[in-house]
Parts: sequence; C-alpha cells; structure tokens
Amino acid sequence: MANEKRTMTRAAPFIGLAVLLAVTALAYAPSLDGVFVLDDDRVVTWNPELRGSEAMLLPGLAQMLGTGRPLTAVTFAMDLRAASLDPRRFHLTGLLLHLAAVAMAFVFLRSLLARVGHPRPGGVALAATALFALHPIQMESVAYVSQRSEVLSTILYLATLLLLDTAVRRWKTWSGLVAWTGGIGTWVLAMGAKAIALSLPGAFVLDQLVLAPSGERGGRPVVRRGLRALLLAAPVAVLVVWSASLQFAQMAATPGGGAGFTATSLSGWQYFLTQLRVQWLYVRLLAWPRGFSIDRPFAASRALDPAVAVAGLGVLLVVAFAFWLWFRAERADRDAPALRLGAFGIFFWFVVLSPTSSVVPVMDLAVEHRVYLGSLGLFLAAVVAGDALLHARLAPGAARITAVVVSLTLVLGLGLSLRARAATWSSSAGIWEEAYALQPGSERIVTNLALAFRRAGNMASAEARFREAWAIVRTPDGIVSVAQNFGGLLIELDRPEEAVAVMDRAIPYAPREPGLRSNRSTALGMLGRNEEAVADARIAAATDPRNPQFRNMLGVALCSIGDWRAALNEFRAAEALDPGNPIYPVTAAIALTVIGQRDEACATYRRARVTTRFLPLPRNAAAAAAALGCPIP
Repeated sequence: MANEKRTMTRAAPFIGLAVLLAVTALAYAPSLDGVFVLDDDRVVTWNPELRGSEAMLLPGLAQMLGTGRPLTAVTFAMDLRAASLDPRRFHLTGLLLHLAAVAMAFVFLRSLLARVGHPRPGGVALAATALFALHPIQMESVAYVSQRSEVLSTILYLATLLLLDTAVRRWKTWSGLVAWTGGIGTWVLAMGAKAIALSLPGAFVLDQLVLAPSGERGGRPVVRRGLRALLLAAPVAVLVVWSASLQFAQMAATPGGGAGFTATSLSGWQYFLTQLRVQWLYVRLLAWPRGFSIDRPFAASRALDPAVAVAGLGVLLVVAFAFWLWFRAERADRDAPALRLGAFGIFFWFVVLSPTSSVVPVMDLAVEHRVYLGSLGLFLAAVVAGDALLHARLAPGAARITAVVVSLTLVLGLGLSLRARAATWSSSAGIWEEAYALQPGSERIVTNLALAFRRAGNMASAEARFREAWAIVRTPDGIVSVAQNFGGLLIELDRPEEAVAVMDRAIPYAPREPGLRSNRSTALGMLGRNEEAVADARIAAATDPRNPQFRNMLGVALCSIGDWRAALNEFRAAEALDPGNPIYPVTAAIALTVIGQRDEACATYRRARVTTRFLPLPRNAAAAAAALGCPIP
C-alpha cells in the first residue's frame, strides 16, 4: 500500500500535465479556424522560397545565425506541402508546438526545483507551467502563424538548458560530453527558429550561479559553479558574438527592415528608455490579463522624463530584490530553494527579453509575443512565492488543499479567458476589432480592420473603415498605406476613377512606392489610360525587381498596349522568381497564344497545372487551354 501511494504521488504531476495539455488544446481550439493575418501573407502566402525545391533544407551555419528564421521556414514548407495554403493546418501545427513547449517547460522547471531541493517539485512545476500554457497573452505566439518562430525557439532554448544542465551534472564523463555537444546543436537550431536564443549563455550562467544543488551554499561554490558554467557556455558565447556581427551587418544592409539602429528614428538610448516603460506594460498584462492587442501603438520615450525615471527605478528595485534573494540564499544556514528560484525567475525574465527589450531598436516597441518564453520566469517566481507563503502560514494538509483550490481556480479562470480570446482569433475581423476597441484612433489598426472586412466580403464595412482611416491618418507612411489599400478596394468594386483619385493623394509622399504604383497601374488600365498604366507598372517593377507580382503586373500593362513579346519576358521573369506559382505561367501562355506560339503555349499551360499543389490554377485557365486545343486535366 505504501509503495502504491508513493507511485501515485510521483505520477500525479505527470497525470496533471496530461490533463493540462488537454485543457490547453480545448481552450485554443476556436483559433484553429483563424486565417492568415499581417505578416503571414509575406512569410507564408506569397513567399516563393517556401515553394522552392530547397525549402525543406537547412542552410549553413552562417545563415542559421543570421537574421532569417530558416528552421521556422522549414516547418512552413512542410505545412504547405501537406495541406497547401489551408490556414487550419498551419494553426494546428502552431498549437501542437505550443503543447510541446508546455511539456518542455514542465520538465525544465521540475528539474530546477529538484536540483535546489524544493520539497514539492512536481506540483510547483505543474502550477507554473499551467500559467505558461493558459495565459491569454500567449495567443499571439500560438495563433499568429508568423510568430510560430517564438514557440519553436522556446522549445529548443529549454532543451538546450536541460542538456547543458545535464552536462554540468555529468561533468568529465562521456555522457556529459554528449549532452554538452547536443546542447550546442539545439542552440544552433533555436537560433534558426528565432534569434531570441542569443540570450541563452546569460540564462545558463545565471541558472548555474543562482540555482545551487541542495546542500551547496557560500561564496566559493558560487565561484566554482560560475567558472564551470562559463567554460561550458564558451563555444555558444563565441557563436553569439559571431551571430551578433552577422545580424548587425544584415540590419545595416537593409535599413528600415524592422530591427537595428536604422529601423526607427530612435537611438539605442531612447529605445532603452522606452523599454523601461514597456517592461511594466508586459507585467501588467501578465498580472491582469485584459486589454490585449495584436497591434499596440506605444509612445516612444526620447528623454529621461518622470515616467521613464519611475519605470527605471522600479526595474532597478526588482533586480536589486532578486540579488537580495540570492544573497540571502547563499548566507542561509540551510537550503533556501524558494529564495533561489524567486531570484532566478526574475533574472530569467530580464535576460530572455534582452535581445528585443534593451538597446537595439525594433520597429514595433511593444509586442505581446515577445514575452512568451520570458513569462516562464515570472510565473515560476510567483508560484514559488505563493507556495512558500501558504506553507509558512498553514499546516501541511491545509496548505496542500489550499494550493490545489487556488491552482484550479486560476486554471479555470485563465482557461475561460483564453477560450474567449481564441474565439476572437477565429477571424481576421475579430482580431482587429479587439485591437480597435483598445486603440480606435490608430490609423494602422483601422486600415487593417478595413482589410479584414474586405477579405470577409463585407465591402460596405470595409469602405466605411477606410474612410474613417482617411479622416485620422497623419503620417506619410500611414497616408501611403491607406491609399494603397483603399485604392485596391475601389478597384475591386469597379470604381477605378475614385481609386486613382485616392492614390494620387499619396504619390507625393512616396513617388516610387511599388505597391501604390502597381495598384494605380491597375486602375489606370481599367480606365483605358494604358500608357500611364505601363509607366506606373515600370516604376513598381524597377523599384522592386525581385517581386514577381510587380513583374507580372508590368507584363499585364504591356499587353494593354500590344507589346506582347515584352510582356512575355516579364511573365517569364515572374515565373523564374516564383516557380511554384501557377499565375505566371498562365499569363505567359496567354501571351504565347497571341504571339502564335501554340505548342509552347500548351506546354506552359501544362506546367501551370503541375504547380497547383501549392496554389490553385487561375480561373478560366483550363478553358483557355481547351480552346487552344490542348486541354489540361
């Protein structure tokens, strides 16, 4: 009987983990019906690299450590080959990866708790993991396809820490060497998912410094643990330095590309001041899960004003508190696992956020998905503190019952809140209505809400929102964005004259903006102003010659003035840039038909059919091929 009881006690946390995974899947289920949004079009829908023959291969080490996300791209390519552009498949993969991250988080936390001698490693790890799994702030990382990189990198980040911790425990053994080598490999893979893994050497060294094995205290063991951690982390640290140099070079080569010292008008110092305030926004969202948004305008801090001073002082006090906890644990006359874990959780939060929330400017100042991994540290600290408080004030039995009741209440509350947000994320309009409710005066949010209505076929609501965006837009970039997208709607509504008038308002702000010029070319062609349409299409293609859509648009415009051979060259150039897209061989086949090259036109139609495992064949393509005498199945 005693053995059976011990077995059940050991198994209880794992049974709880299985239940937690099921509850998490159920809570996220409505988000599986969501669509592609924002960066998903660039990263997935219109990304020719995913349809290429080498999409399933990982590049060399330099590319893995650069600004790209090749490992994440491989998972997108796998989804594309399995289900074409079905968003449900992409969302399902994202959810499965989150469940894997939840399981990995539990294993990682339980190992930390056991190392420092915490008396309840399984239960405390499960409670902290439940917060990580079910907190609504994680929705963006899980349900926003483009941010899958955050979840994938987190899995590999935690795996690396576990392997390096194993290498420490098995120091100077073959199994330790294997674990150490494996940890370096999983770190490289984590970098290939997303560069948040740059912070891992710091997290590992802190892990070893702060979380001493049970029975080990004092200054000398700290020095010994620190030197050993630095030695084991040295190869990764060298790769981090190399990666940083690669990334800064790539950022400098693409100014305005989203990150780097040319990405915004902010200096590194100003970005740091801003992030001091952003830290407290994140903490508030974690503590009180209300007021979420996929797009959160945040006012930058350009000088040390009172708000920044208060935020900075608060951060300083929190860090000092973590050092105090660690100091007390080292000076205690017996093990103090709660003090060590609380200190490590706080340190972990700041270290993990350092790549995006320190001095290197990122275009979006405050983004919810950035706290995905870092939140695990604060959740650990909070649960350990609550557990310590309960067991200090109550008898063991009462403390255990109270802990279970509180945990279940939190799980229920967070689960219901997460389920409600998952329902919001089941549609593009729902996502942007959530953002609009928080910030109705944002031109970018209103524009994206209009686009969501347009994609859903609600043209009247889309037009109303675009007109609302016109009324509030102030920045040059905003004017260009609204004009381009509003013009596209008016073209779809067969109102090209209005579309040209709208886009003409933005031309002075960005005379060579390719998307604006391409849409304007379409509208001019509808009005019969073909020479002007060609001129605009040439500007778009010349400005972004690697974009197959703009090359194809130039070909369409050239057709309108009868220059079919020049148009054919553009269609072929577009196909060469995106060989997996059937649109471009179909337009090339049309040009070949007009030119009189029937056999080549038929072969091109057949080539278009071959590519349709990723994208559908354009309408009327089969009928055109049949009329030519070469029907395609």
